[in-house]
Amino acid sequence: MYSNFRALLLNTIPGSCFSDFIYLGMLVFIIAGFFSNKKWGPFVATVIFAVIFKTLDWLVLAGQSSGLILEQFLHMIFLPLVISFLYSRRS
Repeated sequence: MYSNFRALLLNTIPGSCFSDFIYLGMLVFIIAGFFSNKKWGPFVATVIFAVIFKTLDWLVLAGQSSGLILEQFLHMIFLPLVISFLYSRRS
């Protein structure tokens, strides 16, 4: 069931391979930005989402290697980290 939900979620995002995870991380970051009034709030929400998503991948999809999971996790949080860092330095 989780693998079907994961495939549905990643197939609705335009892109392929690792760009799906970049888009997913930015989507969570933007949505969290609407609900947070703190500078680092959207980034923290993105990290929490990425940890939950990748932990479920690691537990449910046993065929993925830990290196691949770590790389996908970093793809999800890198761009929101850069945006949050640049925004916090600006103010």
